[in-house]
Order: sequence, then structure tokens, then C-alpha cells
Amino acid sequence: MSAFRDQIKRFADAHAQVLGISTDDLATQKRFADSLHLPFPLLADHGGQVAASYDVKLLGFAKRVTFVVDKAGKVVKVLEGKDALDPSPSLSACPLAHPSL
Repeated sequence: MSAFRDQIKRFADAHAQVLGISTDDLATQKRFADSLHLPFPLLADHGGQVAASYDVKLLGFAKRVTFVVDKAGKVVKVLEGKDALDPSPSLSACPLAHPSL
């Protein structure tokens, strides 16, 4: 999350919104966001409904995955595991990061 925090201006310049989602409860999410000084929202998916709908739920937890979703709601890029921690591929997949598209 800190890598996304550190690149937030580049996402803003690409007209992209960064959101974090976790199966942790709201209080845990708030402590985590505060500890990292995150400038983007974290959403609490405590029941795991979002994780299940994106097929990333594992035994009550969610896999570490980054999704790039376009304005129409279509998933245009999926990064998993340690690749999900690097904001560069996510940023490059943002359609508005490329003015010519």
C-alpha cells in the first residue's frame, strides 16, 4: 500500500482512483490506513462479499490482488501476489494514463 501511496500523484494525473479493499473490519482498516498515512480510501469487506465476487477469497481471507477497472466497470488488468504490490503495471494499464488512447 505504501508504494501506491508514494505514486498517488501519478494516479491522480491519470485520472485514476486508488482504493484498497480488505476482509479486515473497519477499525482494523482505519488503524492500518492511519499507520501508513494513506491518501486513498480503504474499504472493509468484512463479510468477504467483494472478495468472493472477484474470486479472490481463500478460507476467510482474500488473496493479494490488484485489479485495474475501467469506467465501464470492466477489469482490464489483474496482478497477483508480489506483482500486486508494484503500482507501475497498474498505472500503465490505466487508459487515461495514455492521452493518445
